[in-house]
Amino acid sequence: MYDITAGQSLWNKNFVILSLANSLLFMVFDMLMPTLPVFIAKHGGTSSQIGLIMGAFTFSAIFIRVITGNLAHRINQKILLVLGVAACMLATAGYYWSTSTLSTFGIRLVHGLGFGVATTLYATLAAAFIPANRRGEGLGYFGVGETIGISLGPFLGIWFMEQHGFEGVFGAGALFLLFAIFITWPVAVPLLPAEETTPRRQETPKESSPVDLFIEKRVLLQSGLALLLGLSFGGILSFLALYAKEAAIPNVAYFFFVNATSGLVVRFVAGRIFDRKGPGMLIGASAVLCSAGTFVLAEASTTFSLICAAVLYGTGMGAAFPALQAWCINVVPVNRREHAMGTFLNFFDLGIGLGAVLLGVVAAATGYSMMYKASIAFLIGYWLLYQVFGRRQNADGKSG
Repeated sequence: MYDITAGQSLWNKNFVILSLANSLLFMVFDMLMPTLPVFIAKHGGTSSQIGLIMGAFTFSAIFIRVITGNLAHRINQKILLVLGVAACMLATAGYYWSTSTLSTFGIRLVHGLGFGVATTLYATLAAAFIPANRRGEGLGYFGVGETIGISLGPFLGIWFMEQHGFEGVFGAGALFLLFAIFITWPVAVPLLPAEETTPRRQETPKESSPVDLFIEKRVLLQSGLALLLGLSFGGILSFLALYAKEAAIPNVAYFFFVNATSGLVVRFVAGRIFDRKGPGMLIGASAVLCSAGTFVLAEASTTFSLICAAVLYGTGMGAAFPALQAWCINVVPVNRREHAMGTFLNFFDLGIGLGAVLLGVVAAATGYSMMYKASIAFLIGYWLLYQVFGRRQNADGKSG
């Protein structure tokens, strides 16, 4: 067992390993985002089937996250984490042998289950190895690994597909995840100090209702903010390529790279701002930056304007996420952290899915440019939600 003390360094061995392994998990996930649809189409999948298969991942990840917290209190956290990554590894390799849309659908469900478990536990274990007074900063650095994985993944996936075919994509992805398992296994299971394990005065140590088995109610505000960000981000993810094609904007892949890179850079300072000032400043800044980026995107007609939109939007998202994650960790006792992270991530993923559906309806009626302008309403709602309800929790957000 591993005991965190007041003098514990942020860059301890366990934190670094967990950050690296989590980065590999996200990199492999994003290697498949541009390549798996091509694989499905090659095997006769229609557009609707491709959408269903890709979406199945999100729903299975959401399903497993609502019970991951309870599983983590019955099964050793590290063993459960390794099982989650192993499921991702086997699914990634298994795609290559899939011969029908039905079998690919089944593999995708398994992949989502593993990803839901692994993302929840990597975040909660990493938080346990971060000194409490540097949690915002530490989770910001932890998120840098995710951002690097998201940046490299699509490019690596396409490169492997072009150079080595689908065998290269799925084989390399499985090997990356095998390495993630290898480096995760020696990580210690954290034993936190007394002040971290003592429930706060207003907290009850036992679940008060069946809902508490699946949802952490103390982070519903933070999760609601994540939902609104996801609604906006769903439109970016789902329709940017089609919008760029319609507007004759070349090099649309630059948007995703610059968006991820901007998010990476800002995370180096966002976490420190959270630790010193709380979430308010970062949430306000992220609302302004994401709204400005979305508006620039709606008016874009050149690669340069697309890149400008990516800088603004990526900086806004990069400022928001470490603050919201650290805020979630800070307002719950240690034995509810898995529930908190699962609830938070599920709301964000749900927002992405709902955003794609809702904004798709808007796009069909008004066009992509107007759709992006309309999506700014979600970001205004995000800012208003914090203004109305968030200030009360600022003290919890500042304290570890």
